[in-house]
Amino acid sequence: MTTPSTAVTRSPEVADQPLISVVIATRNRSEMLRDSVHSVLCQTHRNLEVIVVDDGSEDSTRDTVESLTDPRVRYVRQEPGGISSARNRGTEHARGEWIAVHDDDDLMLPYRLAAQLEHANDQVDFVYGAFINFDDDTGELQMHHGRNYSYGAALMSGFAPGHSTWLVRTETMRRFPYDEGITSAVDNNLVFRMLRSGVRFRHSGVVCLLRRVHGGRITSTGGAQQKYVADLNLQYLGRGVSAQDRVRVVREARRDWGPVDKTHWQTRYLAYLPDHLVVRAGHVSFSTDGEPDGPDSTGSPHHRLSTADVAAMDWWSFLDASSRAESLDSVRARPRESDELEQLFAESSSAQSHNGPDLSQEALALLFRTAVAKPGHDYFAIAAQPAAQWTAEQICLTTARCTIEADGGDLAFGLVPVRSWAAANSLRDAAFSTAAAFRILSTKPPADIAAELDAPA
Repeated sequence: MTTPSTAVTRSPEVADQPLISVVIATRNRSEMLRDSVHSVLCQTHRNLEVIVVDDGSEDSTRDTVESLTDPRVRYVRQEPGGISSARNRGTEHARGEWIAVHDDDDLMLPYRLAAQLEHANDQVDFVYGAFINFDDDTGELQMHHGRNYSYGAALMSGFAPGHSTWLVRTETMRRFPYDEGITSAVDNNLVFRMLRSGVRFRHSGVVCLLRRVHGGRITSTGGAQQKYVADLNLQYLGRGVSAQDRVRVVREARRDWGPVDKTHWQTRYLAYLPDHLVVRAGHVSFSTDGEPDGPDSTGSPHHRLSTADVAAMDWWSFLDASSRAESLDSVRARPRESDELEQLFAESSSAQSHNGPDLSQEALALLFRTAVAKPGHDYFAIAAQPAAQWTAEQICLTTARCTIEADGGDLAFGLVPVRSWAAANSLRDAAFSTAAAFRILSTKPPADIAAELDAPA
């Protein structure tokens, strides 16, 4: 078998060793591909590369990829060789320790890679998760949460983890290439070979993506062929397994569901759907790092918290904002109605006032998360006062600060770790007696704090 020739376009600005290589195989889907790649670039985990393998497209695929000027994107062109061949080319060019599989018509949720990496350790070769199908015409949703992967789960129904949820060690993908002799159910075939060879799987419990349902999908255009190959794959998997063992492992797998939080899933992911399906409202808040404070300071982190109105964003902007947001708590979405109803909603909402998020509370939460991320103290003091009133001495005491825009000027919050409740009160009397607000926070259980306060001096 001859290997199709490839041509690689890469930017010298790309880091030599990204942690994750996201591989996307594509052919003649330039419009959907653009959104798909954008969803990968908007991951909260940034140390990645995106390898787009163009399997002989005849549309504007190359122009589409090259219009995405992010240096993390790499374009690989090959003569038409089929989906398995294209995916294997992506594996060859991957430089990351892990390969994340992604399809050219799907939308990756912003936290997917960061959340799955929490499960990627020395005891795991293959991390996968859940996904949600969405109908590109109607917006109808369907959750696929998946099972904990095992022989029993596979033998029961031919189950294989959702392909676009895979996060697999690159060395594992190179040991088990896609079978280029088949054109459908290729992921099913590959994962069965891995299962028989002892590859270690883990269900992350993460909803990884929104999977677009449309008429051009492989499962829509080649369903009969896919079922035939899947049946052959299942016969292969069951070879050598006794009837008694099959009954036992299938029985064990029936109730072994994956650890997916399905609470309110029907509405939780609506905001990430494309603009023609949903309407968004609310605000996102951003934390940007400022310069360390003046020469008398300790150079501690200084954040600035601001907000943006989601209703004014299109899908591209919202996805970018959500990957950088400090908080999405106020964001809400609903299915888009007819043009006539949307006009009525717009007229109605324009007469109402919409309050933004409470930035003061979000600033406190940001500083508290900063404190908890640096263990060593059980108590923390947070002082707040107008930014212009902070003295050099007060700034030196803080380990982090956060500024927000408030009526009458900027308001600044400062965090100071302390060793006890009494020490926090002493700090207030000695250095922050004129502060507009002063709070004491703790990571200790309430009972332990009460016992400490009741203890004799």
